Amino acid sequence: MSPDPSTGTGTGDGTGGGTPRGLNLVLGTLTERNLAVAGVVREVAAELGRTPAQVALAWTLRNPGVTTTLIGARTPAQLEENMGALEVEFTAGQLARLGAAGAIELGQPHDLPASDHIRRVTTGGLRIETRR
Repeated sequence: MSPDPSTGTGTGDGTGGGTPRGLNLVLGTLTERNLAVAGVVREVAAELGRTPAQVALAWTLRNPGVTTTLIGARTPAQLEENMGALEVEFTAGQLARLGAAGAIELGQPHDLPASDHIRRVTTGGLRIETRR
């Protein structure tokens, strides 16, 4: 079959053309947001002299909300590369960039109580300082 004219990739048979990118396009997981996150991961990897896979795994390992990190190594070489994630050291700025890129917008109804207006109305301007 010929390439799918609607996406510029794949075979037009709804399977994504047998490529991971094509399959992700068909499944809807290849989004602008995901591409932006991957772009920041690549930038940080280049700054650190690491692979994007190492940076992504190291970033996941540092996330307290993640209880386990799975790797998809098929070969001993891939496993060794992935283990390099244990040696990645981020700067505060790099972690901030990764966090900002990967932040998930919760949307409604979560955005409403988080808005400045609702916080002012419900707290009357009261601020609670962090315990020292």
